Amino acid sequence: MLSKPIKEMTILEKTNMAYDLMKDDDAVKGQAAQVETLLEKLKSEDITVAVIGQFKRGKSALANRILGDDVLPVGIVPITSAVTKVRYGKRQAEVHYENGVVEPVEFERLHEFISEQENSNNELGVQSVELKTPSKFLKNGLTFVDTPGVGSYHKNNTEVAYEHMKESDAVIFLLSVDSPINQIEIDFLKNTKEFAAKFYFAVNKIDVVSEAELKAYTDYCGMLLKQLMGKDDVRLFPVSAKTGQGIDDLKDAVLRDCKKNTREIMEASTAKKLADVINSAATQLDFYWSAMNLEYKELDKRFAAINKTLEDVRGKADACEGNFDVHLNEYKLMLSETVKDLFGMEYHYEIDTVRYGVIDMDREDFLKNVDDLCDDLTKTLDRILLYREENAYTVCHRINAINRLSRNLRRIRDSLTGERR
Repeated sequence: MLSKPIKEMTILEKTNMAYDLMKDDDAVKGQAAQVETLLEKLKSEDITVAVIGQFKRGKSALANRILGDDVLPVGIVPITSAVTKVRYGKRQAEVHYENGVVEPVEFERLHEFISEQENSNNELGVQSVELKTPSKFLKNGLTFVDTPGVGSYHKNNTEVAYEHMKESDAVIFLLSVDSPINQIEIDFLKNTKEFAAKFYFAVNKIDVVSEAELKAYTDYCGMLLKQLMGKDDVRLFPVSAKTGQGIDDLKDAVLRDCKKNTREIMEASTAKKLADVINSAATQLDFYWSAMNLEYKELDKRFAAINKTLEDVRGKADACEGNFDVHLNEYKLMLSETVKDLFGMEYHYEIDTVRYGVIDMDREDFLKNVDDLCDDLTKTLDRILLYREENAYTVCHRINAINRLSRNLRRIRDSLTGERR
């Protein structure tokens, strides 16, 4: 029994409830991990402010101006191809790879990892770059993010930008006077509205136009943005990343809101993100039902493919001679992708952080972990897909549990989307 109706719960209570519902169900373990992250951010009020927009609007140059430190590479061609997160602290830079490796690098080398020219299509497997700098803008715990631009020739950049916008609580949406707002920007803005709670519209390169031209541009964009945002209090911040003009007004507005309205921004942002995660869980459960209802002949075929993959993993592990932590993470990524390909389901693994040059696992532990990894996947798939399950009670219990989970999650989602209408 619920202590009070869902509609009377706070955002924190709803997020806790969603996590409690999902955390013990293997079918939505990935979504449970996302909700846990939302809980941690909400409790700590760890607000993320991202600079987003179309490519070549000057996002990295603007970010450097806001931070008061030239930490981000800039160039005449699209530079940023990976998400770059900046936090307060002693100046340092780390590259975080998809396989869990974290490598410290010199700032002068950052372009090697986040430049499309030097890391084309992310061949290096960079997940993100994380920087620290003693910027006053970051002193109260704010996380500042520079994202790849959307709409360039490089499709991967657009995909990364769209994926990361889901993590932003507040957004500096960058426009530029050398190009009227276009459909690419409109589509990106509409998508970002579904996740971020606060928007600051910056208009860059004002140093290259007259006051009359700037007014004509801001009047036009202001009218359009009010329609797109569905509100009349849209404010534009004319800035020049080149000269620094207007930067202080933008910084002051962001810092003022982050100081006075952090809780309000975080709750609104969490509500949007939680609704999206629940939708993702619902989709995952649909895939789960589809896989569970496959004919035994088809299930046999797909389980045989999984077992072949597990044999390959064990064979690779036996031949492995080093970098055991990294290889274990790579096996997790491979198995997750295989489950998705065969069953259409997301299978969540925690990717362990591996500090560059640090060896934490010996061969014996590695082989045991690989065996545990393979055995656990087999047992979990058998359990959640009811593979060859002949006990009617077990089948009915599982079906009822999934129906109950779906129903309760929908109730939370409906309460969240109702609040936003």
